[in-house]
Amino acid sequence: MTISWIQAAMLGLFACLCSNSCMAGQAVGNYTIGRPLVGGLICGLILGDLQLGIACGVAMQLVYIALVTPGGTVSADVRAISYIGIPLAMVAIASQGLNPLGGSAANLAKSVGTLVGTVGTVLYYAVATMNLVWQSFGWKDVHNGKLNKLTAVNFG
Repeated sequence: MTISWIQAAMLGLFACLCSNSCMAGQAVGNYTIGRPLVGGLICGLILGDLQLGIACGVAMQLVYIALVTPGGTVSADVRAISYIGIPLAMVAIASQGLNPLGGSAANLAKSVGTLVGTVGTVLYYAVATMNLVWQSFGWKDVHNGKLNKLTAVNFG
């Protein structure tokens, strides 16, 4: 199994939709499309192996089923798990020739999901830290009375 650039772009689009607050707030974006079970279905449809996608999604959802984000804290980046981890696990399982419904495939999927979720969390907080630079520009504009520049800072 290989992932074409079109498939990768579609996976990236769904990963972006997970974090988009315009998707009925967080209810549809983060708490529905962004979860591994739904992500497995979507990845299976995009990559052409629905059974393997759902099997990987189920295995990863078991690990993160009780994940909550109190106060906006992120203990694992489920978007990364769903749209980076599941495709990686699907490629690994297919290349190893494992039975998608077997225990070895589920263990491999959980291992990949845990690794990607941890790396995704570190990168999430790295981006949040780098965004502090933009906030300093925004505060300078507020203090100087240039409120029209806040939109540019927000999108930056």
